[in-house]
Amino acid sequence: MSFKVIKSSFLSTVQDYGRLNHGEHGMSQSGVMDEHAYTWGNHLLHNDFNDAVVEITFGGLVLEAQIDTFIAVTGADLGFKINNQSVQLWHGLQIHKGDIISWDIPKSGVRAYLSVKGGFDTPVLFDSRSVNLREHIGAKLVKGDVLPCKGFDEATYRFIPPKYVPNYNQDLTIRILPTYQFNEFSINQRDLFFNQNYTITNANDRTGCRLSGAPISIKKERMISEGISYGSVEIATDGLPIILLKDTPSIGGYPKIGTVFSLDLAKLAQRQPNTKLRFKLIDIHEAQKERKKFNEFFEISF
Repeated sequence: MSFKVIKSSFLSTVQDYGRLNHGEHGMSQSGVMDEHAYTWGNHLLHNDFNDAVVEITFGGLVLEAQIDTFIAVTGADLGFKINNQSVQLWHGLQIHKGDIISWDIPKSGVRAYLSVKGGFDTPVLFDSRSVNLREHIGAKLVKGDVLPCKGFDEATYRFIPPKYVPNYNQDLTIRILPTYQFNEFSINQRDLFFNQNYTITNANDRTGCRLSGAPISIKKERMISEGISYGSVEIATDGLPIILLKDTPSIGGYPKIGTVFSLDLAKLAQRQPNTKLRFKLIDIHEAQKERKKFNEFFEISF
């Protein structure tokens, strides 16, 4: 029982929450780029928080259902259709054997998520089903691939209240926590960083997101490469920020002014190039409180 790939796309991969415990082995975290859309998709289907989904970037994917089951499609509006008929996103949907489900081109956002009742049953590698092309773990979906899953008759027609559905066309303010290198930047340079509008460039993928804007400088000219994490905001040699994302390497040598609050990275994952972006500081206690509330609602635990 499965879904079969009829037409491949620019980039569609299986993802879950990722490899959270393998940084010591030099491995990236991997996992879904938009945690908000991912968790809501699994929540709609009464799935486990870590069940695997298909992450579809920029559309173009066509699948054939080979089972009767229930699905949910969340995240970007990529022109999702069932049997060539447009259907609502952020809803539980019944699928029958032989149905064709497809994604066209982006209308809003970048990444859509296909969740299926019970999750996709692809191989587990290093405690995760997540594909990481940079580390040669798994592969993107191509024509003829089969995505195994279980069939379910349990009805799951739930939907998400509109207030929880993001607007991906808005400019973005993302919150960061200062790193230990924060004070290596002068007050004037920090003011410049926080009081300007950056622009998301085309250099934006699962590894990182480069921004354009007015460059800033750091007092410290050299530093030794060290461990880096998902969400780190590096300042490159040209003085411009790079936000490190799910498939980033485990070490880096640029100074880091801060780390993006984890829930705001989901918003960044859905912004297209040329979107305006600003940074603001967040208190660690505020961040912990918001993160705890999110984890408790979606029953996230590792």
